[in-house]
Amino acid sequence: MGKTSYFLIGALAGAGAAAVYHYFLGPAPKTTFDENYRSRLDYALEEGQRAALEQQSRLQRQFEEYKRRPAGAGDTATPGA
Repeated sequence: MGKTSYFLIGALAGAGAAAVYHYFLGPAPKTTFDENYRSRLDYALEEGQRAALEQQSRLQRQFEEYKRRPAGAGDTATPGA
């Protein structure tokens, strides 16, 4: 391959990287550029944090439920399964 081929490959790789960068760090749909601006990445991180908190509270409730059970009081099956 010649220099031109490597140049074209590099240009295409750079354009692809820029497209991915713009997609993840660009504005979310229907976003206005003001103090409430959020990128897709911000939205995804916030949703992940919310899901983690929900999972943590669900596991905490389940743990508290198991602690209230008398010792040796039954099945070891997962509740709801």
